[in-house]
Amino acid sequence: MKVTRIPQVEVLGRDSLARAWVSKEKSLESFWPFGSSMEGVVSSINQGHSLNIDRRKSVSEVIRKQYLQAGLSPPDSLTAFEQGAHSVTTGHQLQLMGGPAYFHYKILSSIRWAKQLQAKGHAAVPVFWMASEDHDFVEISAVHGASAESFVWNRPASASPHCAVGRMPWTADDERGLHDWMLSQGIDSSEEAIGVDETLATRVRRWVHDFFGDEGVLILDGDDPTLKGLANHLFVAEWAGEGIAPSVVSATSALEAQGWKAQLKPQVNNVFHLSNSGERTRADRWATNQPTDAWRSISPVEWSPNASLRPLYQEFLLESAAVVGGPGEVAYWLQLGEAFQFHGLNHPALLMRDGGLVLSDTASELVGKLGWDPRKGWWRGPEASAAWVSSQLASESSLQSAWKDWESALQAYATGVGRESLPATKGTLVQMEKELLALKKKWRKQVRLRHAGYCQALEESFDKWITPNGLPQERQLNALVLAQCKGGWSDWKRAWLESVAGAEEPQFLLF
Repeated sequence: MKVTRIPQVEVLGRDSLARAWVSKEKSLESFWPFGSSMEGVVSSINQGHSLNIDRRKSVSEVIRKQYLQAGLSPPDSLTAFEQGAHSVTTGHQLQLMGGPAYFHYKILSSIRWAKQLQAKGHAAVPVFWMASEDHDFVEISAVHGASAESFVWNRPASASPHCAVGRMPWTADDERGLHDWMLSQGIDSSEEAIGVDETLATRVRRWVHDFFGDEGVLILDGDDPTLKGLANHLFVAEWAGEGIAPSVVSATSALEAQGWKAQLKPQVNNVFHLSNSGERTRADRWATNQPTDAWRSISPVEWSPNASLRPLYQEFLLESAAVVGGPGEVAYWLQLGEAFQFHGLNHPALLMRDGGLVLSDTASELVGKLGWDPRKGWWRGPEASAAWVSSQLASESSLQSAWKDWESALQAYATGVGRESLPATKGTLVQMEKELLALKKKWRKQVRLRHAGYCQALEESFDKWITPNGLPQERQLNALVLAQCKGGWSDWKRAWLESVAGAEEPQFLLF
């Protein structure tokens, strides 16, 4: 399987904060101490902070309990984790079968960095943090395949619009519908899960375990009473007016002063209330219907961190050597460096995830003729075919040179006739230039008509496979769907990990 490795920094948006971070811009060092490279990970490990082994044992017991409740055996890596192995952590909101491919790429990235630490003599374990308390159902309700074919999950009748998605019921009928869709995409699908009613959190745990359990990935769901009890001081501080708001405001202002757009909007209180039914309500809205000190009598399990506080909750529990995120996550973690300092939490290395593009045989042949790769930008179909048509036309440099000569000659001749002739001559030249532009369009149209089949196939490859719905493939299509054209999931996953092995910086893989 041929794989081309491109430095991820060359694919990121030129004006993105993530690109600046991966590029090691000096101006960003004050926001987070450990950068997106193996050097950053090793520096994080060497910062001199010892792991809280009692807390690690408590977290390990929760992980073991969560696996058993799902009917699974935890990976053997749990033993190393419990004994203090470094955590290389990534996380995401729950997605059907992983959802878009970058969900899988984040976990693959955590696996490869853990492997590289192991190769350097450091005990390390990849960890996936389930953001099961997120309540944006629309974002997680569909999984997309080839040719715009998607499976869409309808909101369960029992779930409110603001219900934590991990607590929503995933039924036997839901599983049966997804099973049929998977078969339509050529993906092997076991029928073992059909007939089982469970929560979405349990189902996502079993998916991730199926995909990555053989690589030692540990799965942890933060929606847990023991974990929230361990970190209750973070929630209490928010209610007591001693939370992270000033730190986030300070860092956000400093980032914006450098011209960057903030990903997170600072909040005064960074907590949600989580009811028994899973209803998630922002703290200030919940408090409007409660006595002033009602929060003091609430059990920790009823608190849920917002996007600003969740990384601190996660890292209080895990004390990771490195955290892997996408461009948006890297951007908002940079707003939280001061908040980590405020609560005395260790800063993990902040790693940009690896990325990828999988080309079918047909798409690979078409793109090969075009000479495109992601470093040129994520084109849509018409843009791709227009670029190819332009490449088929002869260079215009000689034409432009001849036109300039003709323009100079006409104006020189008109001057010889009399300077009063110049305005009419220049007017004629303007009209001639318009005619030339119209002629160029006709030339392009003729090339397009002569190669209509190729142009149509090229546009379809971009619009349905490379940039579906105008998005990079990894943000739309499911990784298991993509893997089908490269020998299936196991072969493709192995090829991915072999291709990034030893890379000291984030990578982008072109299959």
